[in-house]
Amino acid sequence: MRPLLYNLVLPDQSANTKPLVTVFTCTVYFDIARIWHACVSRIFPEGEARFEIYVDSDGELPDMQYFRGVRLIRQGPTRRDFQEAYNDAVARVDTPYLAFIDSDVYWVSDGIWPSIKSELSKPDVAAVSCITRSHRQSHGTFSVVMKTDIYREILKTVPGGFLPSNEFMDINLPTPQWRWFDTGDLVTDAVRKAGYDVKLWRLDRSGEVVMFRNITVFRRPADWVGSGILGTIQGKYFWRGYTGNLALKHLHDRLFRDGPRYQFVLRARLFLRQAVRGGPEELLWRYRYLRRAWKDARKVQAFIQAGVERNPKS
Repeated sequence: MRPLLYNLVLPDQSANTKPLVTVFTCTVYFDIARIWHACVSRIFPEGEARFEIYVDSDGELPDMQYFRGVRLIRQGPTRRDFQEAYNDAVARVDTPYLAFIDSDVYWVSDGIWPSIKSELSKPDVAAVSCITRSHRQSHGTFSVVMKTDIYREILKTVPGGFLPSNEFMDINLPTPQWRWFDTGDLVTDAVRKAGYDVKLWRLDRSGEVVMFRNITVFRRPADWVGSGILGTIQGKYFWRGYTGNLALKHLHDRLFRDGPRYQFVLRARLFLRQAVRGGPEELLWRYRYLRRAWKDARKVQAFIQAGVERNPKS
């Protein structure tokens, strides 16, 4: 029977050092998580952070030489999927702070963590979010650092915790009239109602945080039923998912030349067919998005490589 927790600690990590923050992400794809790990390892000073990756599948574990010092969390009764894994992490970790950072979200500024620690030193601040939802004043789970004890207590009052919720949906009415909450929305509201401040930053807009959209959910259908299904996906969703994966593939394979390779196959005909669909405005939007995805990938690469050059043993 496979253990639910896999824990590997760096040999030179001091047993007496108590980390300040647990940095947690969820993934299906270890090539994406490898980029994430390289980035967060650069951000957080040695001994100050503990890293955990929730594996949202029952597949094989990766070679742990690529994830030194990382704890892999497997699926279990209280964490059947990534959304339940957020609740489980809040209940389980023993560090003062807990950071949820998506595996396709990358901090590329050394100033982010000191700024967050400064904010969290204030008694009334319960969390700092680097990315805010566009349709609601919520931190979601993209890139948020929270005080563990406050969130653990608040979750006792929120049925479902970080899980999404639908209060009212009617197919006969326009969707803006529906009342629904995405992952982390109800928790954000509850923390505020309890009298705490939640800092909602937009560091993705300032460029200090890079976010690639629709990466995992775009790859999953191809894994399930074959890459031909990708041709049925239209519009911005296809373009974000495809170009983002191409940019991450290029980034990953340049960073980690020793392999294994990024597992996303380019279907040139499908890509070109989607690229020329629609009118001038759509073509311009796709060109700009493609250009930005490549620019963001180069930014992440430069940030990680600068950290390696500064500390060759990392």
